[in-house]
Amino acid sequence: MIALLRCIKSDFYRLRHTSILWIHLLIPLAGALIFLLYYHMTSKSSIMDIGGYLEVIGIVFPLLIGLISGMVIEQEEQTGNFQVLLATSKLKNTTYLSKLILLILLGSFSIILAVGTFAFGFQVGSYLFYLKAVGALVTGNIFLYILHVFVSLQFGKGASTGLGVAGSLISALMQTGLGDKVWHFIPWAWGVRFCDYLVYELLYPSAGAGVAVDIKQGVYIMLFTICIIFIASLFWFKKWEGRRSYE
Repeated sequence: MIALLRCIKSDFYRLRHTSILWIHLLIPLAGALIFLLYYHMTSKSSIMDIGGYLEVIGIVFPLLIGLISGMVIEQEEQTGNFQVLLATSKLKNTTYLSKLILLILLGSFSIILAVGTFAFGFQVGSYLFYLKAVGALVTGNIFLYILHVFVSLQFGKGASTGLGVAGSLISALMQTGLGDKVWHFIPWAWGVRFCDYLVYELLYPSAGAGVAVDIKQGVYIMLFTICIIFIASLFWFKKWEGRRSYE
């Protein structure tokens, strides 16, 4: 545990002078302020408008995850062709977990900042609702971070970014009727769908019991899938020896 904390601290220090930290700070702030300004100018202040904002966050994040994961892993590749990542700790998985945890923490910070800034300025809906929305978006993205770290390590930044673009498109598509029956099994749909259900429960409190079954099914499938991909990624990284230049 101590070695892991040291790795996370070291990875954070290495990112201090890059654009990655600024991306996590400025993009959520800018997005929240733009939506607040738009809603203020159009005199919109309804629960449905909150849902629209949360949907945009859920749709944009797969692209950002793909881009940021690729940038972080590219930094490792440029530092001695992954030698720091592969040889820093006696326990090989420690450096992998450090990268993954740091990315999830940075993403969580961005979501808290984006939702918190909007909640403070919009002042519609309870703080408990916004807290649940943050939890839905954060947990809904964990699978994507694991996937994109793997893709970035194995195939590079371009592949991770391309998958992020596709993921955002899939996330948007899952908001339509096409996603009603299959969203539970689509990782790119989890965050936005959970937020949609939160908004639906806020609009129609009496209908909460009707959607509870669908939400529970999605949560169980999500948690099970995250556990499987996380364990599989640990076994994979333990045997991974770096990426050849032609891969």
